[in-house]
Amino acid sequence: MFAQAIVLVVYLLQLSLAQYALQEDYSGANFLSGFSFFTEDDPTEGYVDYVDGASSGLFSQSGGTVRLSVDSENVATGRGRKSVRVTSKASYNHALIVIDVGHMPANICGVWPA
Repeated sequence: MFAQAIVLVVYLLQLSLAQYALQEDYSGANFLSGFSFFTEDDPTEGYVDYVDGASSGLFSQSGGTVRLSVDSENVATGRGRKSVRVTSKASYNHALIVIDVGHMPANICGVWPA
């Protein structure tokens, strides 16, 4: 039992000494360099129309803040409510991802998770 505790302490010590270095920064004006807009049909067959954020007015950047939104002014028709979906241009096997979210939709039906 004592040997297992020692091994656990050594393992936890190694984790606490791990060094992390920033590899990419997609904040503010850099956001679109790491992501692209997904405009295909919803792969989960939801009632949503993914549109290009740059031309739809549902995406904006201002003062280091990025805003992704959904059309909340028009009645949804056809493929569904117009919304913005982004896809990362990079893929990772292992990562520590830090995100600062100023507003996240509430946990109500049809909003989150998508």
